[in-house]
Amino acid sequence: MKIPFVKMHGLGNDFIIFDNIKNPIIHDSKFINKISNRRIGIGCDQVLIIENTITPENFQIKMYNSDGSETGACGNGTRCVADYLMKKNDLKSLTIKSVSNDLYCSKTNNLVTVNMGVPKFSWNEIPLSKKQDTQSVKLDEFEAFCLSMGNPHAVIFINNLEELENLNINSIGPRLEKHSIFPEFANIEFVSVLEDKSLRMRVWERGVGMTSACGSGACATLVAASSLNKSYKENKVALDGGDLFIKWLDNGSVTLSGDTEKVFEGFIGE
Repeated sequence: MKIPFVKMHGLGNDFIIFDNIKNPIIHDSKFINKISNRRIGIGCDQVLIIENTITPENFQIKMYNSDGSETGACGNGTRCVADYLMKKNDLKSLTIKSVSNDLYCSKTNNLVTVNMGVPKFSWNEIPLSKKQDTQSVKLDEFEAFCLSMGNPHAVIFINNLEELENLNINSIGPRLEKHSIFPEFANIEFVSVLEDKSLRMRVWERGVGMTSACGSGACATLVAASSLNKSYKENKVALDGGDLFIKWLDNGSVTLSGDTEKVFEGFIGE
């Protein structure tokens, strides 16, 4: 059986999208892991499955990391699937229901925006394994600001840009992702504040690895930087794949805006 899919990306953060396909194989972790593989599959950071159309402007999706684990939030993936659905259904806005949040999405010109909801700061909501000051969590040789954007994040501020660019994230990332303080593991963001107060971020994603962009990570970075008076509540976050634009609104929620692009569509066998 041939299963149709769409491949999209946001700043190089790439996704396989399945549209309302009633086939249990696409939720199988081994299948997801195989098609996510860049050598023997299609290749992606995450797999997004549009499960149901609840109303003409409300859609339910499941999100999986490339290792087959389910995730509660994926900012760039949400923006990609929202762009796909808005074009398909001739919509200017819609709501995507994930396992963690109801995510309102809209499009202005070429920028797709998603409201990622309100960040959570309590140790048990992130979650961490024990109660502590979540703004100053010791992670081996680093100190992190930890929070949840629907998934757990640890934001680590690096002294200067040169040090950030020279970090061996492929070595450090997996060690910190699975640190004992994170019972559900965590996304790890490494950040430097630039001269114009914009933010440069590199990221190790939970269940994926090093990626060129991470939408929920960019949101977590802006929230952490703003909370520590290192940044404004509206700012640009520069990633390996390009720029994302984050706003921490007065109502407490955080919006994420950026470009999306369809790469190709096709079919894959079970």
